[in-house]
Amino acid sequence: MSESGTIFSYTGPVDFKKIDLLLKKLKKEEGFLNLEKTAARRIYSIIVECLENIAKHSAHNTGIEKLIPAIDLHKKDDKLVIRSVNPVHMEKTDRIARKLNQINRINEKDLLILYEDQINRKSRQGENGAGLGFMIMKLKSGNKLNYRIIQIDKYLAKFELEISVNKYIMKKLIIDQTSNSPRVILDPEKKIFEIAGESRPPDVSAFYDEILNWMDDYSIHLAKTKEMDDPVVINFDLEYFNSSSAKYILDFCKQVAGVKSKGKNIEVNWHYEEGDMDMLEVGREMSRMSKIPFEYIQKDIG
Repeated sequence: MSESGTIFSYTGPVDFKKIDLLLKKLKKEEGFLNLEKTAARRIYSIIVECLENIAKHSAHNTGIEKLIPAIDLHKKDDKLVIRSVNPVHMEKTDRIARKLNQINRINEKDLLILYEDQINRKSRQGENGAGLGFMIMKLKSGNKLNYRIIQIDKYLAKFELEISVNKYIMKKLIIDQTSNSPRVILDPEKKIFEIAGESRPPDVSAFYDEILNWMDDYSIHLAKTKEMDDPVVINFDLEYFNSSSAKYILDFCKQVAGVKSKGKNIEVNWHYEEGDMDMLEVGREMSRMSKIPFEYIQKDIG
């Protein structure tokens, strides 16, 4: 069954005094207070940018009833959806569309570079952020910014913006590679799940307990979500691991198998160098003992 419902809604003129009142109201809404903290912070940031965008760029006093600014936040299944409506002058619409298309087209890394370039660039008189608000919205949401520009007459248009944020946001785990411990990237938002390198840490229990605890939390997180469009693909790319590490790697694989047994779309890739039949055989044993099928990927060493 889908879960939906309005958390916050407002229709009317927006100025900076009204923004303060609306944000105070948002913070008191029960639906907002019940959100996970990370999701709530992202939602708050996006709503601030939407409201400031309306205050700065709205075509005021249009005299057209359907061109009244509006904003709302509602739940839709596993998503939180923010929608805003803003009357704008037709002369501004091409620039708005170009900026949004550029932001939607590039990946997160390039967007961060663009954002840094814009905030470090000396402002010119009359500039209003050069799309910084839109950049923040995409970075905070992790999703494309859906929009429509509807021409009303030769002077005015209705600018509709819709931004989705995951209701359940799982913290990532990043551990840098060392000479005796592998690189670990467990990042659900970027869909990167990887353990790679050499594994013989001095305190193997402390190293892998953090990973196993994260996987426990992620199992609970996945149980909350109602759908997974893309599979979770976990990549093992290990050059060597000692016997102490083997036990914990197997425990991790068993956790993954437990998640898969509950119907979640999760896969395991086991990487091995061309000719390294020992690592291939170890992967087959891990697969057999954890009762989850692996995909075996041979790496070229030339």
